[in-house]
Amino acid sequence: MAEMIQKAIHLFRKEFARLFSFGVIGVTSLALTVGLYALFSRVLWVSGPHTVEYVITVVIVTWLNYELNRHFTFGKVKRSPETMGRFALVALASIALNAIIFWIGHEIMHLSDFIVIIATAFLVATFTFSSHRLFTFHPEPWRFLKKR
Repeated sequence: MAEMIQKAIHLFRKEFARLFSFGVIGVTSLALTVGLYALFSRVLWVSGPHTVEYVITVVIVTWLNYELNRHFTFGKVKRSPETMGRFALVALASIALNAIIFWIGHEIMHLSDFIVIIATAFLVATFTFSSHRLFTFHPEPWRFLKKR
């Protein structure tokens, strides 16, 4: 029983550290997203469609997230074609989710673009952390397809 409790405590600490690292990277990414989006939408391409400007920003920040999470959050996972391919799948889904939520919030509901960006960041973060933890950076990412 004591060994089981010890393992549970170890797992909790390990996952808390991962989650904390993901959170720090996420807050940094959110600041970068807001800054880049402001640069695109308020300085470089003032008359451009905000959803397109946001998607361009998200694509740039997504790549940064891959590098930071690969190195810091998920234990210095080697860059490999497999990991990058799995990341690309999650990134595409994440970018699509970001774009849809932004479009609905800003273009349809007419909410402030920056409020939508912040809300979207928290919604999409749950999806991306789970996907990266269980799929992108997992040693057996396809285990859910195996017969039990």
